[in-house]
Amino acid sequence: MSSNETITPAPAASLQLDRVIAELPAALDEAMRETWAGYTPELARQFADHMAARLRAGTHATSVPAEESRTITYPLKTGGTLTHTCPDFCTYDHTDDVTQGINRTDLMHQGDKAGLDYGIEGIEQSILQARIVSWPFDRDGDTAPYVELIPEGRTGVGRICDSPLVLDEEIRKVRGHLRALKEMADRLAEAQADDHARIHQSDEAPWASLTRTDLMSMPIAYLVRTFGVTVVETEDVGREAVAALYGEPGEMLLQVHPALPQQLREDETRKALLAWHGAQSGVGRG
Repeated sequence: MSSNETITPAPAASLQLDRVIAELPAALDEAMRETWAGYTPELARQFADHMAARLRAGTHATSVPAEESRTITYPLKTGGTLTHTCPDFCTYDHTDDVTQGINRTDLMHQGDKAGLDYGIEGIEQSILQARIVSWPFDRDGDTAPYVELIPEGRTGVGRICDSPLVLDEEIRKVRGHLRALKEMADRLAEAQADDHARIHQSDEAPWASLTRTDLMSMPIAYLVRTFGVTVVETEDVGREAVAALYGEPGEMLLQVHPALPQQLREDETRKALLAWHGAQSGVGRG
């Protein structure tokens, strides 16, 4: 269930919920009178109203929309109460803080998580988790919001990014990692093309073993050689297009407009080979 998902009670469940809400003020008043040094009837009523609103919403959420402005009264474990307004970034559900009480210095604000989530063999993993956090009554006076960056979710070990400049440095590292992955993907495409050539170099029709995925990922130069494509520049492509592929593998002719940039030539060539493959074997195979 997502963090903002709500549950709509069935009619029978709604009737039971109404009974619970009806009995909540008296039960909470009695419990607080016996356990809280700072008990007042008004405070008990406020807490009961807050809990009833949460029950009626039927939410099991761990966060609430950031647009919702919230001023919340918390019972303090040392006695008395603390009334405080959440900052705009805070989406943290303070219900437990309200029902169980807090120490003033333990009040925390927390925004939504940004992270890369994926599953491996049915096990959910998360990396590069980040969220905005602040402690408005920090013992050491460090009340300014910061970003907590947790590289690997399972460890729970985070790096404090206390300014946008520090966070930008982490972003640069991630971008560098993504560039390295992209370069690795290019090397993988070359390696797979070399492997295909080694296995099928003596085949009469080496193109026949290429899948749609191969046509989408292998270097275009290797595909052109394997399909026996001859590239000819001409302003008369023969169609309302910038490139056109004719013939059958082994003796294919690709006509391209002379003004077509190299990257677009490669894209159009790949597109034409994919179209041929789809016509021969059906789109989606391979």
